[in-house]
Amino acid sequence: MESALAYFEENGWPASTTIPSVLVKRRLVERHWLPDDADVRVTRLRVTTGLAPEVEVFLFPRSSPGYTKEVGTEERVHGFENHVGLFMDTPNESALTRLADRLETTGRMVYEGSAHNPHENTTMLYFAPSASVATARRRFPRWELQCAGDLTAFADRRPVRTQALCSAYAALRANHRDAGSTRFAHRPVAVSVAEG
Repeated sequence: MESALAYFEENGWPASTTIPSVLVKRRLVERHWLPDDADVRVTRLRVTTGLAPEVEVFLFPRSSPGYTKEVGTEERVHGFENHVGLFMDTPNESALTRLADRLETTGRMVYEGSAHNPHENTTMLYFAPSASVATARRRFPRWELQCAGDLTAFADRRPVRTQALCSAYAALRANHRDAGSTRFAHRPVAVSVAEG
């Protein structure tokens, strides 16, 4: 983790304080059968000056329980956690319902659940592309609505269409790049930690 944060600093990308991840950790634990004490953290980077989006980065240190090289490889190949996030600092249930409904209809997304992160007092609602949309490779296939406060009760009332979600992830898994032959337009970020 220290190596990644040093890399961000060297490149002039100020990073917020790392905090424990709740939702991504839960998803990684379920997807890769990781132990509950796996250490998954999140930080946000400012990669440009002025009014600009932040880049959310999840860190899974090699020293963490459950870390294997295969987990990182599979996550990079499939891009399951790649997403566009929208932040609502003053959410109200009516507006949030309309936006979520629009994502699931016109946007052809599938609601996949939520989590409250008490470390920053935000609630995330995640949406995956429907199976028909997931067949087209996109850099950021998923959407996240991040809302200030604990909206767990609201989020829990929204149904998760389990079968549609399973179909979406099957399509995402089938629509992957060959990790061995991937060519990057830009040099990939190399972050390493000294062994030992």
